[in-house]
Amino acid sequence: MVYDLIIIGGGAAGLFSGASLPKKVNGLILEKSTSLGKKLLMSGSGQCNLTHSGNIKDFLSHYGQQGKAIRSVLYQFNNDALSSFFKEKGISTIVREDGKVFPKSLEAKEVLECLCSCCKENGLSFVLSSKVIDIKKENDYYSVTCEKMTYRAKKIIVATGGCSYPTTGSDGNFFPVLSQLGIKIETLHPALTPVFVENYPYSSLSGISFDSVKLLITTKDGKKIAEHSDSLLFTHRNFSGPVILNTSRFAAPGLFLRIQYLPFMSSEELLSLLKKNFSGNQKQLLTVLQELLPLPKRFLEVICERLSLSSNQKYSQITGSDVKRLTDVLTKDSYRISSLDQYNKAMVTAGGIALSDVNLKTMECKDYPGLYFAGETLDVDGDTGGYNLQFAFSSAYLAAQQI
Repeated sequence: MVYDLIIIGGGAAGLFSGASLPKKVNGLILEKSTSLGKKLLMSGSGQCNLTHSGNIKDFLSHYGQQGKAIRSVLYQFNNDALSSFFKEKGISTIVREDGKVFPKSLEAKEVLECLCSCCKENGLSFVLSSKVIDIKKENDYYSVTCEKMTYRAKKIIVATGGCSYPTTGSDGNFFPVLSQLGIKIETLHPALTPVFVENYPYSSLSGISFDSVKLLITTKDGKKIAEHSDSLLFTHRNFSGPVILNTSRFAAPGLFLRIQYLPFMSSEELLSLLKKNFSGNQKQLLTVLQELLPLPKRFLEVICERLSLSSNQKYSQITGSDVKRLTDVLTKDSYRISSLDQYNKAMVTAGGIALSDVNLKTMECKDYPGLYFAGETLDVDGDTGGYNLQFAFSSAYLAAQQI
């Protein structure tokens, strides 16, 4: 039998491509794991952050250097179209204050069940525990070889994901199969991942977060590589939170993180504020800092310890040099990056199938007619907040429309 379509990968992109087919087909979805949509069920902490609200034009800046390249993908099936798709299937969506879009039920399971049902209605059967180990182009079809079976299909959509959260089946093992076809694979590395630094000082503050800080990634000599403002989280071992995750694609060992804990205030303004309240002040150092600065008490205590200042001493007893050191650590706290967290902590994978090998108006491989790509398997990684799922759905929809 030669199937109309084989979709390789039963995650968000694979299932959405099957769910959005324009016509019924005779096809298969091959999934290497024992169940479908494992990573989808994890998205948005199980609530499924489907996309982000707002104008689709504003999305482009959330995909790093690839944003402009994927404009046509996002524009042809945007966030409004996605919400309309799910509404037609009986799933209403809600928008949080931060712009993130979720199913009204806040249940990723509802989304998964919907997509699986649509796939079945469109003529697709699921074959689980079927790891694909080879693809060959024959005359008018492709042969897809699994460990125990070979299937044939006129067209193929590859939606095997990247390397992040490998226990879900997204472990990167399919990239060598694509490489054997001569398809270019850009270097893979974790993205949306916590960052480790040398001499991390905040282990005792695990769980404390800041609503907004300014973060810069720089070279040793201070050349700016990236800048972003968002919330920051201290963990027991490293920096995390959206401001770290969304800039981690630019991070690398040997580069530096510089954090401004008071993004609304320049170094000069903070120095002036601290000096203004300095002379003759008999209050304790920690008390004054709490009164002047909207920062957690425990954080300020650690800052004082780092600078060898007693938080109980009178504010008037600290020196002008101490005030300058306080200003510097609060406005340009700098750390040398030692490593990024591994794929089991990374939300997405940077790198993948080179966009230069793909027709981004159809998602078809330029060298192999009838072979399409969707989702994280491509060299696209977005910020947190629904941008990665939106690209997965947009690219899957375009691929499906070519079947």
